[in-house]
This record gives sequence, structure tokens and C-alpha cells, in this order.
Amino acid sequence: MSMWEMYDRLIEPIPDDVKIEDYFVGIQWTSVTVCGYTGAAATNPLQTIRRTEKNILDMSWKEAAGLIKSWNFTEASIGAAAVNAYYNQPDRISKLEKEGTIRQRSKEDAFMAYREDIKGKKVATIGHFCFAEEYLKEAKSCVVLERNPMDGDYPDSACEYILSDRDYVFITGFTLVNKTLPRLLELSRNAKVILVGPSVALAPVLFDFGVWELAGTLITDKKLTEELVKKGEHKAVIRTGLPVRLSK
Repeated sequence: MSMWEMYDRLIEPIPDDVKIEDYFVGIQWTSVTVCGYTGAAATNPLQTIRRTEKNILDMSWKEAAGLIKSWNFTEASIGAAAVNAYYNQPDRISKLEKEGTIRQRSKEDAFMAYREDIKGKKVATIGHFCFAEEYLKEAKSCVVLERNPMDGDYPDSACEYILSDRDYVFITGFTLVNKTLPRLLELSRNAKVILVGPSVALAPVLFDFGVWELAGTLITDKKLTEELVKKGEHKAVIRTGLPVRLSK
């Protein structure tokens, strides 16, 4: 399987006959608006690779979404926001649920929802999450893997050794932008994998790659989202959206 297959399948259904209306790269979040929809993703500031010379506003929706494959991670954040503008919309989720493609689980915090299931189990989180440690404290063991580890964290390279025997793995949606998600899913194939956070694309195709649950955010106030993103509000998407948990 190509490492790009997941990305190509995410991008494939996105329209190529409409142009991006607006976009903004903020300190915390990046937003893209198209066809009246707004998508957002956390901004990754890494720009060691030169960006495309084409104006984003001259791109089609699909072309902008394709930037998620860029190795300039700020540009990839624009791509992720364009992808989320397509998938993370209430009307689309309602349609998929009616078709039986997905089912909505409880709207509680994903870590809270699993606090009973993880008792006595081996858990890993890719990244730090608010309140996660409190809800996961009854796990048999819980390891945190971080690109910039703090005291007690494992460096992210430890994933190659740790994830294969975990029962539950919680992964930040940020991993789509930095391109680590395909490998993390391979390593976590024996675990229940929950993708967590406002950057998560609520795309059913991700279930085909080993994801058990998508715990993300539906944007319900487009105007306020754009406003808070431009202000650099840390919780811009959480404040203007609706938490949702999806499974097959």
C-alpha cells in the first residue's frame, strides 16, 4: 500500500470545479472557506520546504485540499483545513448517518467515554490532551509519545517499539499534517485507535485504514470561526463547533 493512499482517498471526492473563497493562516489555527463552508486545522509552523508559487485563491477546492501532501507543513495545514471544509459539516454527517455509513456515538469527551473501557488496559496517546491523564489513570499503563517530550514522556520515535502491544491508542489529528499517521496506524493495528481533536477529518474512509473512532468537531458557526482564527484564539474551533464521535 502506498503511504499516500490515505491522502489520495481523502482528496478524491472533493470538487475540482469551485475555487477557494478565502483562507487564513493564524498562529494557532488555519481556516479555509469555500462554497459557504469553513474548515479549520491546527497550524503547523514548520516551513523548511519552499511553498507553492500558485496563489491559494486561484486553486480549486480539490487542488487546495491536495496541499495536505505538502512537506511545507504550514502549507499542509491549509490543505487539512480545505479537507475539513468538505468533511466536517453537520449536513454531510447527517446524510452519512442516514445512509448507514457511520453512526454517531455519545457527544461526551472521547477520553471520558473510554474511562471504563481502558481499566486494566495498556494505553498510548500520541500527543498531550487536556484532561486525558485524569480519565486514563486507571489504565494498566499509559504512555505519552511526543515530538517535543516533557518529563515522563517518550520521544515519538519510541512508537516503533511501544504501539504494537497497546490495547488503545489515541492519536491527535495533527498527525495528518506531519505525515506520521499512516505509519502510526500500521504500528497500532492490534489496538483500538481513536483519532482525537478539532483537526480530525470526519471522513469515513479513515476507517478503512484501521481507525476505530473519529472524535472531532463540526463547525456550526462559520463567521465566528473565521473571526477567532484571525484573532489567534487557542480554542477557536472548540468554541465555535460541536464535538462529535463517529464510528462505523
